[in-house]
Amino acid sequence: MFPGVILAGGNARRLGGKGKAFINLSGHSLINLVLDKFEPQVNQVAINTRNKDDFSSYSYPLIEDPINEIGGSGPLAGISSAIKWAKEYSKSSSHVVTVPVDAPLLPTDLVIRLALELKTNKSDIIFASSNNNIYPVIGLWSLYLDKKLDKALNNGVRKIDAFTASFDVSIVNWSYNDINPFFNINTHEDIGIAENYIKS
Repeated sequence: MFPGVILAGGNARRLGGKGKAFINLSGHSLINLVLDKFEPQVNQVAINTRNKDDFSSYSYPLIEDPINEIGGSGPLAGISSAIKWAKEYSKSSSHVVTVPVDAPLLPTDLVIRLALELKTNKSDIIFASSNNNIYPVIGLWSLYLDKKLDKALNNGVRKIDAFTASFDVSIVNWSYNDINPFFNINTHEDIGIAENYIKS
């Protein structure tokens, strides 16, 4: 098993600008829904956040971005934080899994399938996709990328695909007919859709 990090550092501007972690879906917060799906799949969970006080009632390691910019530094900075934490957490781990806090329907075979792909192809980075739509914040990242990611961030790179373009990347696809396992919440309408998914 690998260590895993939930990326919860975004502002959620379209949802009031207070982040997504504690948005309520059918009586449950997003962070708790993601924890329920993700924690059994990894050997330790950490939460990446811009404000540790928000998670003071949680017993998980809380990690902040190495770059602190007004408005946030984007998910690539959160991934950098995840890699740095995983290197400290376990000297035997080769990779860390990242997922966003706004994806409450994560599949229970996420990490197993990413790990199988790693065993087969030894990729630097493995992304999840559903019906061939890639979700680059849901993935397995080699810890050796740490210094290379530092350099990219310091050079102003903020888009994930701009960083990953020069590395060996694999994609693992989930097919679905009704419920997208990587459905992510960005608008108030998405909240209603996710609630219907959860109830179905």
